[in-house]
Formats: sequence, C-alpha cells, structure tokens
Amino acid sequence: MNRANTLIKLVKYGLNCVQALNVAVGRTFGVIDYPVPPNSIMRKTSATKVRNFYESGMTTSSPIMTAALSNGIDLRRKDVRILDFGCGGGRQLVHFTKRFPDPSYFACDIDDSSIAFVRKAFPQVEAHVSSFDPPLKYESGFFDMIYSVSILSHLSKEDESRWLPEMARIIRPGGLFIPTIMGRVGGRAAAKHMGYGEQELFAVLDREGIVYREDDDLKESVSKQETLKSASACVGVTGTYGTTIISREYVRSHWNNDQFELIGFAEGIIDYLQDMVVLRRREK
Repeated sequence: MNRANTLIKLVKYGLNCVQALNVAVGRTFGVIDYPVPPNSIMRKTSATKVRNFYESGMTTSSPIMTAALSNGIDLRRKDVRILDFGCGGGRQLVHFTKRFPDPSYFACDIDDSSIAFVRKAFPQVEAHVSSFDPPLKYESGFFDMIYSVSILSHLSKEDESRWLPEMARIIRPGGLFIPTIMGRVGGRAAAKHMGYGEQELFAVLDREGIVYREDDDLKESVSKQETLKSASACVGVTGTYGTTIISREYVRSHWNNDQFELIGFAEGIIDYLQDMVVLRRREK
C-alpha cells in the first residue's frame, strides 16, 4: 500500500511540474494571465487541462453572473458581499474577480489544500477551511449573494436539508442563493455510474424527487485523504458523499418555502451538464 501511495504521489508531482512549466511558458507569451492551481487540485474539479479549467470556469460562472445582474445584485458595487461556497481551486473566482473586481469576495471549502491555493492566488478573497457540516462562521444576513457550483450534486438528502437553512441564515433578506444541481440532463450522464439504467433512474426521480448514491470507494478515499491529500477528491469529507440527482419538481416543492422564493431555474446551463437554481431570500 505504501508503495502504491508513493507511486501516486510521484505521478501527481510529475503532472504538477509539467503543468507548472506549461503555465510559465503561457505567461511569458501572454496566453495565460489568470491563477492556475496545481494539476492535482485542478483535477478535483474534473478539469485535466488548463484550457478546460478556464473554459469550464467561464461556462459555469457566466450564467450565475447573468442571473445575479438580472435579479438585483449589482456586481459593480464595492459594498456587495459574495460567497463562493465550495470554491475548490477557484474555477469560478478566476472569472468573477476579473470581470467584476469591486465586490468583497469570500470563499470556503472543506479541502484545506484548495484553500491554501486560493489564499495565495486570490489575495483579495477572504478564504477559509469550512467543516463538512453546518454552521459556517459568518454572521446572520452577512451576504448579498452566495453561489455554489457542483456541491449539492454530491450531498445526501439529509445533508442538503441541513445546508439550505444555513444558506438562508447567512444571506440578507432579498439576497440570492444560486446553487447548481444535477437534474435530468446530468442524470443521463450519471445513471450508469449510479448503478441505474437511464429510464430506471428517471422513474425513481419522478417518484422520489431526489436520488442519491454514495460513492462505492468512499471509505477507501476518506482513509487516504491525509496520505494522498493532493490526489484525493474527498479531503475534508466526514460524512456520506456521492452523486445526487434532483428534479425541478422537488426544487419547486421543497426549496420554495418560508425561507427562499424560487425565482429561476435553467436546465443544463451550467457547463452543459448541471441545472442552475436561483433562490431569493424572503423578507423577514
């Protein structure tokens, strides 16, 4: 086992070195002018190449920016506070901070290696390591907007039901929560991985509204998160973690409640895979 761990570390180190060299060349010729995380951190967002990291960051952040601007969040104001919940290596922060540099940006993630990179690469962003479980450290009503890309698509129904009230707590009345979820578009791609046929998955989704499947290798991944931190996508996970598919009807019936008003839903708009949900914090 130790030999296998060492081999994986060496492979990751090699990939990081090769990418660092490529990024340095890109900066020299003016092709790359944005923060790029080490390859080992970048791969935790399913991006294997710098170009994919940048382009997927653009395709995921642009709809969120549009939704924010269309629903009363002025991204040109200095007094606007924005939280990237589950920021990873800063894939969306690259575009938010470049396109709209004036707001106060905050970021949190359970992966301390990702947060270490964000702190170094984005000095204007206040980033901290958060827990797998609520609450967060922020005071009530602190944020004007929170966005979260591909976080609720990995949490169980029980964890999702605990995090939504926490988001409501730290968003000001009238503020926005914009999470992405895996719906029917993402379900087509995820069905086989979850152990379902496509029609079988959608039948369960229509009946239950939410379908969750824990990762088969979760316990092994969690056990390695300290020795293989740079290679593990489960750093900081202390509970269940997997793939979650959520229907539009479930969002409408469960998330449109006394805390949030559902004001927008765009299917498959996030990186051509996930749905974007736009929730407004109800006035108290």
